[in-house]
Amino acid sequence: MKTNWIIRPATPSDIAIITRQRFHREDERQEDLDAYANWLTGTLAAGNYLGLLAQAGDTVVAGAGLSILDWGPIRGDTQARRGRIVNVYTAPDWRRLGIARALVAGMLQLGKEQGLNTFNLSASEEGQPLYRDLGFVSYAAEMIYRSGTGQENKRVSTGGQHHSGRP
Repeated sequence: MKTNWIIRPATPSDIAIITRQRFHREDERQEDLDAYANWLTGTLAAGNYLGLLAQAGDTVVAGAGLSILDWGPIRGDTQARRGRIVNVYTAPDWRRLGIARALVAGMLQLGKEQGLNTFNLSASEEGQPLYRDLGFVSYAAEMIYRSGTGQENKRVSTGGQHHSGRP
């Protein structure tokens, strides 16, 4: 049984591992990996990214990260910064052993130690029960707009009527 793993902080020498966990599919674009690794180098050095990795022997088998965002106060929350849990990944052979739970709980603890009290994340269907169990609730009001991707303005909804986005 796979029970011999430890959790350790991520360091700059782990950037390639974290990047590979973030972009774990075989069809990932090298351009995306390079851009993420470059971003991670700076944000980790600035202290705006914290990471934890689960390691079994010499092999990293899972990881999770926390991006610290300068979000600004909102109604009911005067804290200007918040944490976004990112890069939660466990190698397939190491799933269902409590590793992701330990990593996310650890990220929440590290964030609280940084003075954060609001955290969000994007959850896969498979991960939703774990996140709910840790106290996360669904927040379905989010939307995204990506400029310059060729995906913008595919459909614009106004008052129940759908338009193509053309004038």
